[in-house]
Amino acid sequence: MPAPAVLTEQLTRTFGSQMVIDHIDLDVPSGAVYGVLGPMGAGKTTLVRLLLGLAPPTSGTAWLLGFDVRTDGDAIRARTGVVLQSPGLYENLTAIENLELYARIWHLPAVDRTARIRDLLQHLDLWTRRHERVAGWSPTMRHKLAILRALVHRPALLILDEPTAGLDVQDQELLRGDLNRLAHQDGATVLITTRDPNEAALCDEIAVLHQGRLLAHGTPKSLAQIGNATRVVIKGAGFTADLVRLVESRRDVCRAFIDRNCLIVEISCGTACASIVNLVVESGADIESVEQVDSGLATAYRSILEHSYDAKHDF
Repeated sequence: MPAPAVLTEQLTRTFGSQMVIDHIDLDVPSGAVYGVLGPMGAGKTTLVRLLLGLAPPTSGTAWLLGFDVRTDGDAIRARTGVVLQSPGLYENLTAIENLELYARIWHLPAVDRTARIRDLLQHLDLWTRRHERVAGWSPTMRHKLAILRALVHRPALLILDEPTAGLDVQDQELLRGDLNRLAHQDGATVLITTRDPNEAALCDEIAVLHQGRLLAHGTPKSLAQIGNATRVVIKGAGFTADLVRLVESRRDVCRAFIDRNCLIVEISCGTACASIVNLVVESGADIESVEQVDSGLATAYRSILEHSYDAKHDF
């Protein structure tokens, strides 16, 4: 069995009296696409900095690709590709010039360098625009180029800090597909931090981070079962904001909202469905159909944060 790409033991970071990373244990399998899911301020970016050796842990330790983050920062960075929230490209250079620059920094031989850059640009459909300055590019295209720059030296580990933040929904979907293709093509381990449970759902495994603590860990399918979250989709007419507030006042309702001609109710207990339907009928709304489905990772994620589990849960 291959060694984990990332392994942490009681990794901790404090700033004064504030615990930013709180005794975290991670085990990221080699070759996996691994997501660290958490809201803004959860500690995701601090965790990335600790893993890269850019900030020292207060206590505990971490190993990336078998190297100790406390002593082997240079070796780790030589084998790791990183894309932070700001792409950090040289905007006055063309796409191919940006990649050439980083290929030279990593001392790729000239023959290998040319072939590698061509393959990367072709893979993400940027080859025909290789001589354009990136200053005029869209955010999605800049993100793509930043990812290619991080991959130019064939890293064993690719770390992406909220790679789709600031992109529209369509561009997010395109970029997620590109990331998965690149990960499986190069055989690299990919570690993604994100605030979006839909993005995390595409990962092989997920760790949920909140206020510096690891609240839960598992596959998307196993985490989606936390809290027995269920979604009731009531199709009809006459749904109002007052009805939404009335439904949400129930203790067994996590959330309710109107989506076009449907009232969506997320409940913590499947037996509540019938009483909720009766409540909607009594409000005067017209019901065409009722469907009860598992609501998936997004609802489970909200449940994890709301309950603030006191210990790590593995699923």
